[in-house]
Order: sequence, then C-alpha cells, then structure tokens
Amino acid sequence: MRGQERNEWSNPRNMDIPAGNKKLSVVLPSGKVVRQKSFKTLPDREKLLVAYKHLEGLRQLNGGYLASDYIGDKGGDKYNVFWLRDIMYATYANEYVGAYDRMIESYRLIIRIFEKYRHKITSGARKRHYLGSCADEAIHARVHPVTLEEITKEWGHHQLDIFGLFLYKTGDLMKKGHNVIGTGQAETFILLRDIVLYLTTVRWHTDPDFGVWEEGPEVHASSVGAVLAGLTMWHDDGHYHHKYKSHNPLYGLLPIPQEFIEIGRASLDRTLPSESASRPYDLVQLSLIWPYAIVSEAQAQQILVNVETHLVREKGLVRYPGDLYYNADGGNPVGNEAQWPLGFAWLSIVYSKLAMKSLRMGSIFPVPSEFIEKAQAYLKRLEDMMTEDGRVPELYTNGQPNWSIPLAWAQSFYVVAHQSLNRVYERMGSR
Repeated sequence: MRGQERNEWSNPRNMDIPAGNKKLSVVLPSGKVVRQKSFKTLPDREKLLVAYKHLEGLRQLNGGYLASDYIGDKGGDKYNVFWLRDIMYATYANEYVGAYDRMIESYRLIIRIFEKYRHKITSGARKRHYLGSCADEAIHARVHPVTLEEITKEWGHHQLDIFGLFLYKTGDLMKKGHNVIGTGQAETFILLRDIVLYLTTVRWHTDPDFGVWEEGPEVHASSVGAVLAGLTMWHDDGHYHHKYKSHNPLYGLLPIPQEFIEIGRASLDRTLPSESASRPYDLVQLSLIWPYAIVSEAQAQQILVNVETHLVREKGLVRYPGDLYYNADGGNPVGNEAQWPLGFAWLSIVYSKLAMKSLRMGSIFPVPSEFIEKAQAYLKRLEDMMTEDGRVPELYTNGQPNWSIPLAWAQSFYVVAHQSLNRVYERMGSR
C-alpha cells in the first residue's frame, strides 16, 4: 500500500479538477477516476491529492505562489501577487509530500528577490534607526509575480519574520542534505552575511516591526522568535540537532556570535507570553512552537492555553482580540473578528508535532492520546470549513468566506496537518 501511495505521488499534479464546488472529479495518475459530491466524503489520501492540486494551481513557473487567485474585483486588496512570507509557507506542503525539488525552487526564488533588492539590505545595514513602514530601504513584503518589481509602497513592509523564516528554513534544508543555495554559493553566502548584519543594525531584538499581520509598528514576539530561530539554526549550537539523522555543520559557512542568541532569547523571554505590548495573545504565536520550536515547554503550553482559550471560534481562529481586518462590526470589534480556518490547521500541526515528540521519547512514556485527539479534532474542524471542492478560505465574516479562496499558505498548512497526523499514526504502528 505504501508503495502504491508513492506511485500516486510520482506526479500529483496530473489530475483534473473542474471549476466550481458542486461536483468533484479527480483523475489520479494511475488512471482511476474519483467522483464525489463533496471533498469531505473522499477517502483521506484522495483528500490530500485534491488539496495539493488546488495549491499547485497557485504555483507559478518561477517557483512562487500567488497568495490567492483573487484579483480584487469585488473589493479589497488583490491577492494574485507574491507575498514573500506566503511563498515560503505555501511551499512547505512540498516537503511533506516528498517534493523537495519544488520547495528548493521556491526558496531559490526568495534568494533571487533578495539579490534583486540587495542594495536595500546593504543600505539598511548601514543605519541604526527604525526603517518605517514604507521606507525605500525596506525590503517590500509584496512583489509582482512575473517581474518581481515592487508593487505597493504604502505598506507595513518592515517585517523581520520574513528574514527569520528564510534563514531558518534554508538552514534546515541544508542540514537535510539539500542544495538550496544553488551554483553561486560564495556570492549567496555573502548575501546571507549581509542579511545578518542588516538584522543586527536594525536591532531586531528590541526595535519594532510590522510582523506577520503587517500591522504596527510594535515589538512582536513572533518576529523576535523567527529571527532567533533563523540565527540559532546557523549558529549550530545543538538546539536543533535532534531533528537530523546526521550532523551537517553550518556555523563555518555563516558564523553567528553567541551574543546574538543570548540577546534574542532574553528579548523573547521578556515579551512572552504576550505577542506585543497591545496584544496579550495572537494566533501567530503558534509559529514559535511550529515550525520554529524556539520556546520552552512551559512557554509553549502557555501559548496553547492562551490561543485555545481566547482565540478559537466556530469557523476558525481570530488573529487577536479586536482584530479589525474584515471585522463584522468595526464599531464593536471584540467578538466580531474574522475567523481564520488557517488557525485550525496550525493547531492540528502543533499537536501532531507534540505527539510525535512524545512518541520519540520511547516506550516508557504512554501514548500521547490527548495530543493525537486534539490534532484529529482540529483537522476535522478545518475540513468542515473547506469548500465542497477542497479549498481553504482565508477567513469567514458573519459566517461567510471572503473571496481569497484558497489562501495559499492555508492550503499548504492543510497538507502539512494531514501528513503530520499520518506520520504520528505510522510511528504508533511501528512502536
């Protein structure tokens, strides 16, 4: 059966899914035709194939992903552009289906974008003041999907977590034996060095940015944690060694002083359990548990308690209390926030990772039933919020989804959540 699954995944993009959400027709690479009235009634493995196919529909020839295919014709911002962060998270699904070549292509695109605007990195590294929301020297969070040109000046572009995620995942892939850098390695490592210098001179651990939600400026725990995780990956002090079968040292390629790790850790500890001065908790703090695993067990537990107690709603998670984005009642925002199905995916992933960690600790520990049950429950809640043809909306307001369907990184996180839980099942079967 496992071999058959690998054969189906040999070309997961070779499927036919018609537009609309009333009827689903999928032709698997084996030639098998699957017809169902609803994505929710499909067998689990076929759900995975369908969800991945929708994600592939947003992938561009250069390896990037449109945030969604919404062109802005019904109001609001158009999403058929590149967000750097969204690309890096959207391509995560490829790792979980074994398509590392496609993930590497996406990260090489991010390198190309950084190289294109390298003058901003080197210019920013020379300054010692806050860069501002739309300062010319800030790397823009959004670019055109073909030309890679900047498209929006009035934006909260100073987002430190983008650099943190980039450093973290490139280091992770290299430790797994993948050549993310490409052919111009010497020049790219100089670029990485310049990024670290940029982060240092903009005082990533103490000065504000606009964070994942592009709001602020404030000091965000999620941004500090992202950069700390990225630097820790390259500092190579053993924090992440448990993730790898063999040790592939990185510290000689991009030396990171121990002081950087210490000041980042101190800053993160000062900010937690809050996300920022104005937000006692935030959905994006889940990133500190996964993918970064940069907080202590006690801190992770507190984040989960806060998120599950205060942010979980019927159709998803609110980003934070009083969030005005797509709020159903701007005059009375608390309790009327938009609900993001993405949050269900993130919680499912986190609980699957916690379950896997418990299973790895050995047979003397009981099966982590609570973690597994929560991972299952949140995945089920996510699937209940997906469209009839298997797409994850960005958010719900007043019980209705907005027009960004699917949201690329939410679609990716569904694949990650699905596969993470499957790996728990496989581990339990071999125990």
